[in-house]
Order: sequence, then C-alpha cells, then structure tokens
Amino acid sequence: MLITDSNTIGRGVRYLPCLLVFFLASCDSRVANHLPGSNPWLDGNAAQMADFALHADEGPVYMLNLLKFEPAKGDGSISGAESYAKYGELAGPIVVKHGGTLVWSGVPTQQLIGDMDYDWDLMLLVSWPKRQNLLDLTSDPEYEAIAHHRGNGLARSMLIAMDELPTPGQE
Repeated sequence: MLITDSNTIGRGVRYLPCLLVFFLASCDSRVANHLPGSNPWLDGNAAQMADFALHADEGPVYMLNLLKFEPAKGDGSISGAESYAKYGELAGPIVVKHGGTLVWSGVPTQQLIGDMDYDWDLMLLVSWPKRQNLLDLTSDPEYEAIAHHRGNGLARSMLIAMDELPTPGQE
C-alpha cells in the first residue's frame, strides 16, 4: 500500500496536508480522489492500520462501514453500485472464512442531527471475533484478487472500529 502525506494537488498547489484515513476520514473526496497512489477515502493509512494491529488480539470488534458509490457514468459501463455489489458477492465467503459476520445493513434515509453533508449510500455493520481476523482478511490473496471491485465501486468510504459496551444490568 502506497501511503503519502503530501502531494501535488491540481495546478500550482503543492503539499496539501491531508489526514489519510482508515477508520475516520476528514478529507473531501474531491481532493482525495486526485492524490497519486492510494485514495485515502478507500485505502486508509499505514499509521492507523499499525495502531489497529497493536490491538490485534482484542475482540470482538464491530466495523461500521459507511459507503458512497461512484456515480453511473452514463456510457454503458458498470455503475459504482453494481461494482460494489460484485465485490460483496465475491468478498462475502472470504469474510466468513476469516470469521466476519454481517450484523446489519441499511440505506440512510434522513439526517436528523448534524451538519455534515455526506450522503452515504449504504451502511454495513460487520462483527469480527478479533481485530486480527480483519487483518488476516486484508492480506488474503483471494481477497486481494477481488478488492479492485470495491475500489472501482466507491467514491469514498469510512471504516470505524467499535468495541462493544456491556448492556446495563447485564454486566
């Protein structure tokens, strides 16, 4: 994975600092999509991955996936949603092989609180027995061979790791 922290953006603007994301994102995809090498909205950041890996034996962990599809190009090519659907079809068995379970999926319909203008197309919640299970998935050659469908389908994404809290009264 190629990670950069400053790049030439557009014409004449050099070294625009940008927090490269894996779990939390703060860059505008209009900027991120023009960075050479990896796309921080899709590929993440080595420092965040390393921090996640420091806790590899901890679990369970729930991964909240916020997804924005590439728009249809109108040229007869496959849409972002179709490409991501292909990724989901191929990745599902590999996720299961590594212990992942789709807990919930849904389509956002209305924002009630907050002023962020991110219009996510799909949200997924995936549980993993341990963080290591997700790390193992990302280095599986079978997964690497199909991951391009994810990249082709998404304009941006956020992947947020969450630890479960005990339910009050059930500790």
